[in-house]
Amino acid sequence: MPPDLHHRVSRLVHALDRMTAEERTEAIANEVIETGGIWQMPAKDDRCRFLISLHGIEVPGCDADSAAMHWHIDARSAIGGWPHPDHDPDLRRAQLEWAQMILFIGAEDLRRQAAAIAMLWSASQMVRDAARLHLEQREAAA
Repeated sequence: MPPDLHHRVSRLVHALDRMTAEERTEAIANEVIETGGIWQMPAKDDRCRFLISLHGIEVPGCDADSAAMHWHIDARSAIGGWPHPDHDPDLRRAQLEWAQMILFIGAEDLRRQAAAIAMLWSASQMVRDAARLHLEQREAAA
């Protein structure tokens, strides 16, 4: 992603992080209009074929809100995800939503796995070293 586009997407994503689902959908719709993206409504006889294509990120959804959520998740990933946990309660919803979608797990599974990781992380240098090694291998493979 070119630096100027990355900067624009980054600003938009950071704004979306603090919005409700309805506000997010409206903000993305406005960005589509302003920048010439695609906001494709499904045909009357077609289910789950809503499409948003904006800033090189294209996502489907069953409706405008789900497509907007998926665009937000993919855009957050495109700018590098979350660099670190943010303890701002206004951002927790966005962080959890992103993590659930990226990991393809339910809220309760995410909570249990995060608790196990936190417990292990604080107790063992070995776990930290293994996680660091895994991340380095993934970056080298990419």
